[in-house]
Amino acid sequence: MKKTLNYTGETLKEKKIPLENGKIIDVYLPSPELIKAVHLAFQVNRPLLIMGEPGCGKTRLAEAVAYELHGEKMYDHFFTWNIKSTTKAQDGIYEVDTLERMYDANVKDLKKIDKYINYGKLADAFQTEPHNDQPNILLIDEIDKADIDFPNDLLLELDKKEFEVKELEKTIKATSNILIFITSNEEKELPPAFLRRCLFHFIKFPNKEDLEKIVLAHYGALKEYKHFEKALDTFVELNTEIDDKKPSTSELIDWFKMISYYNSIRDNEGLSDQQKLLIEELEKFEGDNDMIPYSQILLKTVESRNKYKENE
Repeated sequence: MKKTLNYTGETLKEKKIPLENGKIIDVYLPSPELIKAVHLAFQVNRPLLIMGEPGCGKTRLAEAVAYELHGEKMYDHFFTWNIKSTTKAQDGIYEVDTLERMYDANVKDLKKIDKYINYGKLADAFQTEPHNDQPNILLIDEIDKADIDFPNDLLLELDKKEFEVKELEKTIKATSNILIFITSNEEKELPPAFLRRCLFHFIKFPNKEDLEKIVLAHYGALKEYKHFEKALDTFVELNTEIDDKKPSTSELIDWFKMISYYNSIRDNEGLSDQQKLLIEELEKFEGDNDMIPYSQILLKTVESRNKYKENE
């Protein structure tokens, strides 16, 4: 009988959650299709490959699932393997500390050899005992940053949920069901053999209605801000028109954070000259001026800034 995955996607829809260790789990609003993809990946025991524009929430999905399944214990059961251009598949499995072993070169007992082995994130996820019958979560983030051979070098581990430790002459299998998320920004084409072993989901950039929910989940007071609709329309227009580096949801949140802050202090006494200038920038936007306030948050390339300057 298959185990049940206790993921609904509802836990982080309304507010961010502070943890006892000081970390904060941010708001996350998964679509029904994305929730369905998570459950399908769990039931068929395959990795879920997530693609989409930068900033659309690919990486945050794994964190949101881990929190809903494990709560305050999430970081005991959530393992992130951040991929770089130099990353090799073996880095996530294990490596032997050859320098330390040099001090004990004549070791023959396999049990003693074990102390020289340092396990990677994939191996940690496989070997950690589950919590409340819910799977451990492994995030392999931005797999397309590695060289083209990297995905194929992980086929056995992803397919069979096991890995071989040659020095110990044994195979280690995952202790329980494990949910693997893999993200890609499509910088490289992934090999067919790897794709066959994954489920696939493309996260579309949020529409205006979803963007509004995201902003208000962070800054609910903006619901009463009379220029909120204009600001939201401005962001949507920028995201549609800019080709080279579209503003992401993280930049959306940063931008509205500044709008919320300077709107809230505009009537305060004792403002500094710089604060007054930044409030004036917001007031120009609220009038008939097309200037985008705090545009440095949204426009990240010379091309987009030049295009914006032409429209001022």
